[in-house]
Amino acid sequence: MAVALGAIAPQIAVSAELFAQATPQNNPKLNDLLERGRKLVDAGQIDNAILVYIEAAGLDPSNPMIFSGIAYLEGLRGNYQMAAKFYRDALVLDPKNAAFQYGLGYALARTEDFAGAAEAYRKAVGLQPDNLNAYLGLGVSLFHQGDYANAAQVYRSVIASDPKNWQAYASLGMALLKQDNATQAVQVLKQAAALAPNEASIQIKLGAALMKAGDRPGSIAAFERAAALAPREGEIQFQIGEVLRAEDNPEGALIAYKRALSLQPNLAEANAAIGSIQLQQEDYLGAIISYRRVVEQAPNEPSGYYNLGLALQGRGGRESQARAAFETALKLYQEKGNTEGVKNAETALENLKGK
Repeated sequence: MAVALGAIAPQIAVSAELFAQATPQNNPKLNDLLERGRKLVDAGQIDNAILVYIEAAGLDPSNPMIFSGIAYLEGLRGNYQMAAKFYRDALVLDPKNAAFQYGLGYALARTEDFAGAAEAYRKAVGLQPDNLNAYLGLGVSLFHQGDYANAAQVYRSVIASDPKNWQAYASLGMALLKQDNATQAVQVLKQAAALAPNEASIQIKLGAALMKAGDRPGSIAAFERAAALAPREGEIQFQIGEVLRAEDNPEGALIAYKRALSLQPNLAEANAAIGSIQLQQEDYLGAIISYRRVVEQAPNEPSGYYNLGLALQGRGGRESQARAAFETALKLYQEKGNTEGVKNAETALENLKGK
């Protein structure tokens, strides 16, 4: 999951020392493992490094830094369920470590457990009140739970501490927009744009606010500025599509997503977004085509197979293909430890029985 739409997803504030930093012990084997792990990380061999650090954790199970290091590396390879597990293990050993709470919040947000993420970010803020990234993470989590008023309050707190924080202004603008306060949202987003005039994502959000405020020419101008700031980035057109879709403009979103693909043909997220709209519109054939592209471009992403199964099932007469897609999704969800995804895939397979 990507944390997007109206919020700035915080980056993990973890220094190189966080992963598996450990005080040398009177244990030559442990010290050797820690050194090997560091070298593997430096060489980019993350999978092997994790195996080495897990072995080290068995030799030094009371060292929270080793567990947090494994969590960080799991996050690097996109396995956020396991990252959350290891951050929790670290917190059992060191419950007052703000960096661990922050890492847990980020990992949970990436799994879309926004309630859990908000709780972790609150604890991080309590332990380290000057950590503005933790405040931003809390705002993101509240935003995605639909708690726009409290999200706005959090973003205002960040602005009070850091008046030049354009991310906080941009996020506050979207929180206000979600509360149907388009006029104030435009004002706040213009402040964000003044602080970061070359940031295309702000122009996208400003365009959405202007559109909701009824200023269509201004909205189009903002979208054009965003495209001009990043003319070769399909990701910018994708973000425009995301905003338009959030504002219940699926046709406009489809146009933006297709432009994104014309600039970046292998952008799986754009194909997935198109497929999602096609599913909602019951254009099952179109959705099948889109999601076949998704699974080709992102073969380890279970949601692509799951949605392909829904499209095949909706089209009718393709139950065996739908079953195969759901089974692949189930396997990948299990490998990633995504319990909600496992449940959805199992339910889909159960619904296919007898067909």
